[in-house]
This record gives sequence, C-alpha cells and structure tokens, in this order.
Amino acid sequence: MLGKIRVEEDITPMHIKIRQDSNPIFIWGCGALAIQVYEFCRKYEIGVTGSFVNIKVSQNCLDDLPVYDLKDLICQYPKFSVIVGIADYVYAQDYLKKIENIENVYCLSSVCCGVTDLITYDYMEDNKQTINALYHALADEKSKACLIAYFESRINDRAEYMFPYYDKGTSYYRNDVFKLGTDETLLDCGACVGDAIWSFIDEVEGTYQSVLAMEPDKDNYAVLLKEIQRRNLNNIIIKKVCAYNKNTYVRFGGKMQRGEVDNTNSEYELYEAVAIDDLCEELGMIEDISIVKINFLSAVPEIIEGARKLLLDRKPRLVIRAAYSEDELLKIYSSIKNINPTYQIYLRYTLGVPQGLTLMAV
Repeated sequence: MLGKIRVEEDITPMHIKIRQDSNPIFIWGCGALAIQVYEFCRKYEIGVTGSFVNIKVSQNCLDDLPVYDLKDLICQYPKFSVIVGIADYVYAQDYLKKIENIENVYCLSSVCCGVTDLITYDYMEDNKQTINALYHALADEKSKACLIAYFESRINDRAEYMFPYYDKGTSYYRNDVFKLGTDETLLDCGACVGDAIWSFIDEVEGTYQSVLAMEPDKDNYAVLLKEIQRRNLNNIIIKKVCAYNKNTYVRFGGKMQRGEVDNTNSEYELYEAVAIDDLCEELGMIEDISIVKINFLSAVPEIIEGARKLLLDRKPRLVIRAAYSEDELLKIYSSIKNINPTYQIYLRYTLGVPQGLTLMAV
C-alpha cells in the first residue's frame, strides 16, 4: 500500500503557512472542533483575532475570543483569513471561497483531540505490516481509497486529499455498507449528549426495539437523561459507566465532549467501568444487540475486548469513529479481526475532516 500514497516534496506544515499569513486570522465556528482549532493555534503561537458564525447563536465568546456574526465581520474587515472550525471542510471551502473579503482558507488535517503532529513516512515503514494487512482486508475499493486519502492528508498536512471521498449523505446509520431494519437494538458507547441516538431513531423512523446508552461523564449523562424525557422516548436504558475490558474503575480526563480513558493522567476523575459482555448479560440484552456504535478518543481496543462474547456469538454491525490517531485505527482493526475474523471491514468518512474516518464492520 505504501507505494500508492502520494508524498509531496518540500512539505510546509500548516501551522507555518498560517503564521506567515499577514491577514487577521479568524476561526469559523464556536463548537467542539473550533475549540480544538484554537488550542492548535495557541500551541503554535498563531495569533487569532476572533471566531465567527454564519447562523444565529447565543454564544458570544469562544474561550477568550469574541464571536462575530459573519455579516458584521465582512463589514469590519476588508481582508481576513479563516481557519475552518466546523466538521465539514468540503462545504466550508466552497462557501468561504465565494466571499471576496476572505484571502485564505485553512483546513487542518491534524487537529482533533490533541493529535497535531504529522505522521512521517518512517512511521508508515515501521508499521507497514499492519497497515498492509488492514488495506488488504478492506472489503471494497472505496474503503481502500478512503484509507489512502487519510494517510495522504496526515503525511502532507493537506486535508484536501480526503475531500473526494466524503459524501455529506453518509452517516453512522445511513450509508452504502448496511441498511437498518425496523427491529434494531443499538448499543451506543460514548453516547455523549445523544446526537447519535436521535439520528438512529430518525433513521428507523421510531421503529427500534431498544437502545442501551453508555455515557460516563456526569454532565453529558444529565443532558442525555433530560433530553430523553423531553422527547418522551421509550425503551432507552442509560448507564452512567464507561465501557472497558473489565469491571473496574478508570481514570477519565478531558472536557465534556472530549473525555477519554487515560490511566496515565494525573488530572482525572475515577469513573466506574464495565465490560460490555457483562453489562448486556446483566440486563438480559446480549441476544438483542444488533448494532454497536463507539465514539471514544481512546481505549477502543479495550472496549472491543470487553465485547468479545457479543462479537463472537451475536456479531452485531460495528460503527466506530476510528481515526483520532492512526495508532488507534490499526489497533481497532486488529482487535476486531483477532476476536472474529469473519467480520468484513469497510471505511467511510462520516464527517468532512480526516478524523471523520469511520470503521464499519459487518
């Protein structure tokens, strides 16, 4: 596979290009990705004047940055440059390049979850055995193209390499890999505030059997519980626990929508953790689970190991946001194949950023 990856000559990292820009720099967005973009800018000492939105929001600041309305920004600044902080780079490029005031548009290929260093060709060489195994195990050519585009984005620091492979219509539950039926049971690991649950329910038009949501963060849990009550939904079980490979307590650090298991972290909360197999058996649901969605920044291989019986006996479809780092991507693939080698592995972009690469196993 390595011979298929394009490596540009004289690669200039994106943070250097942005620092060389003489225009005022603004971040588009004020959500979770915009916060990570701002952290990236502070790490590389990139001066940022503010952020902006093109829709009405109640938020008037992003950390210590003012949030502008785009119309006001255009009136105030005849020329400025933008770092995209929304998770649809393709749309952002098309939209922003039509605005005369905007000189340059930057899309960061290495920004999510603190992964800001580019990968090198040496990394690819060191891991070529696993990378090639993943590449050849992929079930279709589209998956292989998505994988190559991911590595090209990360090596060259150019997110544009993945643009041709992102389809806005592709999501966790609406895609060309599998179709949902009318009697599904979803296990959502890392449910956060429930966005993936609502999209699942919408996709099956409310005809699901049940949902089991695992969310360890107390603030996310509270929001999720309140929203389920507001929507008057039935057959949804929420457990304030972290999925792991055994029943224990784990160090959990990070922020509300970016929490992760990190047993090396000195700033943490101790959260209860359980193996999926044990939880499903306790609830009498191990025969019901038909689809598992995992969106966690770390410890996904451990989560998969804790679902060994489920993956062997029930073989639910798996949907895993897998590319927060390439190390995690390779470990996730290996974990699934080691437990149940009959799984067919696909890759699709469910967000318009390189880290939106999602592994689907059926």
